[in-house]
Amino acid sequence: MNGSRLILTAIFTFSLLFQTSELYAAPDDDILSLPLESLMNLTVTSVSKRPQQLTNAAAAVFVISEEDIRRSGATTIADALRMAPGVQVARVDSSKWAVSARGLNSRFANKLLVLQDGRSLYTPLFSGVYWEVQDTPLEDIERIEVIRGPGAALWGANAVNGVINIITKSAEETKGGLVSAGGGNAETGFATLRYGTAISDSTFLRFYGKHNEHAGGLDKAGNRAYDSWSMTRGGFRLDSSLSSSDTLTFQGDYYDGKFKETYQSYSLIAPLPTNTKVKDGGSGGNIIARWQRALPSDGNLSLQLYYDHNERNMLVLPQKLDTIDIEFQHHFVFQNNHDVVWGVGYRFSRDQVSNTDTIFFDREKDHHSLLSVFLHDEIALLPGTLSLIVGSRFENNDYSGFEVQPNIRLIWTPTLQHSVWGAITRAVRTPSRGEQDLHYHILTGPPSVEYTGNKAFKSEELLSYEIGYRLEPVQRLTFDIAAYYNDYSHLRVATGTVDPTKSVSSMIVSNDMHGNSYGAEFSAEWAPIHWWRLQSAYSYQHIAMYLDGTSTDMVNKSNAELSTPKHQVSLRNGFDLSKQVTLDIWLKGVGRLEQLNILSQPISVPGYVTMDVRIAWKPERNLEMSIVGQNLFTSQHSEFNSDVVNTQNSEVARSVYGKVAWKF
Repeated sequence: MNGSRLILTAIFTFSLLFQTSELYAAPDDDILSLPLESLMNLTVTSVSKRPQQLTNAAAAVFVISEEDIRRSGATTIADALRMAPGVQVARVDSSKWAVSARGLNSRFANKLLVLQDGRSLYTPLFSGVYWEVQDTPLEDIERIEVIRGPGAALWGANAVNGVINIITKSAEETKGGLVSAGGGNAETGFATLRYGTAISDSTFLRFYGKHNEHAGGLDKAGNRAYDSWSMTRGGFRLDSSLSSSDTLTFQGDYYDGKFKETYQSYSLIAPLPTNTKVKDGGSGGNIIARWQRALPSDGNLSLQLYYDHNERNMLVLPQKLDTIDIEFQHHFVFQNNHDVVWGVGYRFSRDQVSNTDTIFFDREKDHHSLLSVFLHDEIALLPGTLSLIVGSRFENNDYSGFEVQPNIRLIWTPTLQHSVWGAITRAVRTPSRGEQDLHYHILTGPPSVEYTGNKAFKSEELLSYEIGYRLEPVQRLTFDIAAYYNDYSHLRVATGTVDPTKSVSSMIVSNDMHGNSYGAEFSAEWAPIHWWRLQSAYSYQHIAMYLDGTSTDMVNKSNAELSTPKHQVSLRNGFDLSKQVTLDIWLKGVGRLEQLNILSQPISVPGYVTMDVRIAWKPERNLEMSIVGQNLFTSQHSEFNSDVVNTQNSEVARSVYGKVAWKF
């Protein structure tokens, strides 16, 4: 604890050095100066694919604002998601995260759909997200909308346990320049340069460039692990008003990253891992074009097209992926009490892998397509008080064929301070190529154990029941409570028997597991005085899984049950100490995990409590200097055990970094 005391002493000393006589005057652009009831009425778009007030959304939704991100001190999108209740964020090593909502977590958690400006971020090869390459400048993010619970009726397959929608600012909002830079012992160096300009009265353009250098994590002895990484990124966004009713957005990004990794291989004869240190790389880019037209009576049309390319130079599976996606959407009001959104979309994905001795596919090149139609109708049974929402998404994919994902929701808002909602939803996680024709030597031999795909593997299914309550009992105090029961079927496990007398034993991918989970999530915001804001969140959940058929796959069963903590808590305090100085303290607590490795050996990940502190000084309106201390309570802690691909995990170290940001 001596190190954390020294860090805290330095931070508070920094605060006292820059106090001014205008104590407790809130900065003009700070969210603390907003009435808390306006936070309750934030506009969200992810729940119904149209703008609506947060209090009128019939779903468990949480908004992480741009100011929340800035004042949290988070340096990555993944770490910013720790603010949301019901979301588990666990660092596997320096460059990898396991992120999920309401359980079933993994490095490639496949039941959480992640979007950025309407572009899907998951890889169709494994249905997971490479979080290390989602490195958009945090200063460009307007908000992150986090939906816990299925959103498949609108967003489609993989939106099973939740939807995360990252929404960036328009080019009009980012006129002028921004330079930010800094570094520390974990974030060893980072810099962002952004410039936005008006091309005309109706057209705006911004460019950005960004580079980060990250130190490796720590091994159990406290030494730096071989997993440092770096990322360089650049991009642009253009927003234009073509007419009084038509707008056009055109944006793109390109990135290139380098990753040090330590791969581990095991055998049944010699269970101690054999380590191989390599330098991997990843690069990619995307282009998005979106046209929108406003229609009379609050309706609109939109057409979006994007192309995404990414490639990974991994030791175990070099890969290239290309995706083209087009979606049309129409929103209109019918007979005054029907608010209707419908749309149609088509996605084409192509991949190319380079087979290795560890992972190989039946075909090194493949492609697949997805055709979808959705319809969503919000019916005002009692206008302004009671609404019924019904809808479904209909999809046809190359792996499981035709899928129907309906939902029904009801929201009752008796007063402006109270709203109650409930939902019943069916969602599916459709197979990926990884479940169809993958061959993965999870244990080297002789003898060896091979994890093999299954052409007959079908979609994993969820039937979800949710209920929620939002209230504002007094001014400047809000609560949001949600509870759920999830019934899963046809979940992925492996079926087969390991025979030491055979040179190769095959474990076949199968749908031989079902289970259920239930839990509750709570968040609250309170501004007792105008210079102090508290934000708290708590999550509880219980998961039980049961093997079906002849499967004896205790590894996947146990990890599905125990890879998510039962309890998580977050408490953030934001103080405006003066007109120039702000202080933010973030306490986080995460429960214990009990996982199994590929040899069925138990690996415990202890629960932890930690604290981040950020102190910032604005000597003038457009210049901010800050110091951030992260994970201050202990010198290091573990958060997750490596899974799926056997890379060596590392622990998160106590860290400090400084940052300077200047707008011009």
